[in-house]
Amino acid sequence: MADLKRIAICGFNLESNRFAPSCARPDFEENMYFQGDEISRQARLETAAIHLGVKGFYAVMDVAFGGAEEWQAAPAVIVGSTPAGPVEEAFFKEFLRELRDRMQAIGPVDGVYLCQHGAAVATHTHDPDGDMFALVRDIVGPDVPVIATLDLHANVSEVMMDTTDMLIGYRTNPHVDMYERGEEAARAMLEVFSGVRPEKYRIRLPLVAPSVTQLTAEGYPYGDLIRLGQTRIDDAVMNVTILSGFAFGDTPKNGMTVITHTRGDLALARRVTTELAEAGWADRERYRSAMISLGDATARAKAVGADGVADPLLFADPADNPGGGGRGNTTYILKSFLDAGVEGCVLSVFFDKAAVAASVAAGVGARIQVTLNAEEDTEFSDPLAVEARVVSLHDGRFVGHYGMVAGTTADTGATAVLDLGGVTVICISKRQQCRSSDYISAFGIDPAACRSIVVKSRGHFRAGFQHLFPAERVLEIDVPGLTSPNLANFDWRYLPRPVFPLDPEAAWGPS
Repeated sequence: MADLKRIAICGFNLESNRFAPSCARPDFEENMYFQGDEISRQARLETAAIHLGVKGFYAVMDVAFGGAEEWQAAPAVIVGSTPAGPVEEAFFKEFLRELRDRMQAIGPVDGVYLCQHGAAVATHTHDPDGDMFALVRDIVGPDVPVIATLDLHANVSEVMMDTTDMLIGYRTNPHVDMYERGEEAARAMLEVFSGVRPEKYRIRLPLVAPSVTQLTAEGYPYGDLIRLGQTRIDDAVMNVTILSGFAFGDTPKNGMTVITHTRGDLALARRVTTELAEAGWADRERYRSAMISLGDATARAKAVGADGVADPLLFADPADNPGGGGRGNTTYILKSFLDAGVEGCVLSVFFDKAAVAASVAAGVGARIQVTLNAEEDTEFSDPLAVEARVVSLHDGRFVGHYGMVAGTTADTGATAVLDLGGVTVICISKRQQCRSSDYISAFGIDPAACRSIVVKSRGHFRAGFQHLFPAERVLEIDVPGLTSPNLANFDWRYLPRPVFPLDPEAAWGPS
């Protein structure tokens, strides 16, 4: 393409759990806060700290225009926090002001790429994502193409639909296609530049699936529906996006959302969307969680720890998933395993800045008395007094090799490996979920030698442990927490009711 194109790049990434503590500027600055030219620099690094969608977008544009100098990236601001509670009003409005100032300074553009999560809530609004999209549209005007990529847990509002030309959702859970969706957004932008006019149609179902049922592997209903949608892609259909949504946002826009984008044919978009929505609703009974009790999990961990021949097991704590706003520090499983005398177990990762600080002060090899969660007052984060040996200390930075962290730089902050006697706990000071076996091997432990592993994660860990644990040796434990898949445990305020499976009587039909 001969014409120089200027494309603005921006994004706000937060998955908000209404029941978790709110977040503000420090949460974003700790995780991802890139401005101006630093966005372009990060996007072209081999192992970057920026969102992989941005890297994918840049990669396609660089090739399409014959090099980085032949199109003009106009990066504004890209921010992202580890999933948390609602974003504080004051910070979000500061972010919007910064975005407006940077976009206005950039001046006229030919397109906008929004690298977004899509499941944020704020202390003052259900729809900060929509507020941001509306601001961008107001600045660039009605004719500039605005294309967004979304996490498949996005909760989509009418404002988000109306202010963008395309909403392109991830297709994998765990999310191992973020780079590819950035590529897809760039290819779609190129089509629009060539004269294609996207048309889109959306249906929201009264289906709020428990988190552990939203995996996209073979045998899961959500994956089956996404794969069905992809069979509809052809010369007329540009994109099919099916978003499971994020229940814990507790918003009026909750519900599985089906969106079809076509090349100028609105009637076709409506037909395909309706067909897929009907298929998803007909399959709704499969969206019921199946977890094991803490007692059963403890017994199995003890048995496999005592048997050096039996296949090792991987246990997940989906109710305390930092990837969904959990604090990553509940002690229900740890206490039960310790009380039972479980051997050969590693828990990765446990968020406790105070415990890490005490370990650093004591030094490697020291034995310390420490109370986990001594400085936490969040619901479910009960204190637990333990005696520990400080095995090793680390700065927490490593390059990942598996799953969602492959080819990226991760940072758990100051990290301490603590031997509690039978159970080794990897304590971190930057809250996040355990997304892969790298979160064990990076700290000097061979995950393949563990008899059992406990991860603070809902499902993203699966892609990062599949080389060690087939699905039949991965068990989800039913314990309390801010991200419990038992939706009946929560005091919903804004969730549209009735919704399935929380309300078995929920009904839907195409209008």
